[in-house]
Amino acid sequence: MLNIKIQVSFRFLNLDKLQAITLTREIAGATYESHGDSGCFIGSVALTETLDNINDLNIFYVRQQILLDDCDILISVSSHNQVHKVEIPRIVNKLLKHIDCKLTIVFTID
Repeated sequence: MLNIKIQVSFRFLNLDKLQAITLTREIAGATYESHGDSGCFIGSVALTETLDNINDLNIFYVRQQILLDDCDILISVSSHNQVHKVEIPRIVNKLLKHIDCKLTIVFTID
């Protein structure tokens, strides 16, 4: 039996400190972390099938004038066995209809 874990999150890759703080205040469950010595922050919002804040994400994206190159959807797949097929959750398609950003995929085999 395959043991596959998939985590999906929307990321803002180049926020300033004020944008990062605003993100956590406007979107429930949002987090941010410093991106090294660059002075910028990466904001992240976990995406689940029950996510009901896509509109909040979209509003933040528009209000903050985020560039498409400064955001992505991170799909992390980890498994204990070699994986031949992984189904991406539908929430990714739903979000791409609002913000057509790049996808970043990380595969880890434990």
